Amino acid sequence: MDEVVKIVNDIKSGNIKPIYFLMGEEPYYIDKLSDYIEENVLAEDEKGFNQTVLYGKDVTIEDIIGTAKRYPMMAERQV
Repeated sequence: MDEVVKIVNDIKSGNIKPIYFLMGEEPYYIDKLSDYIEENVLAEDEKGFNQTVLYGKDVTIEDIIGTAKRYPMMAERQV
């Protein structure tokens, strides 16, 4: 829980890390933090090109690495 609060506070202050790897026993916090990042890191008009959703059962490590290496398009970052 403390880590979740720290990440949210970092995002609020503009200290956004290059990559967040979310995992743990409690999916509730992962879902809440994912929702917060989705709603607050990109502007609505940036999401079309810069937001990607990957599902663990449907993705390979190569897909994850390739997505993480992409450059944002007309935005500062991608989610």
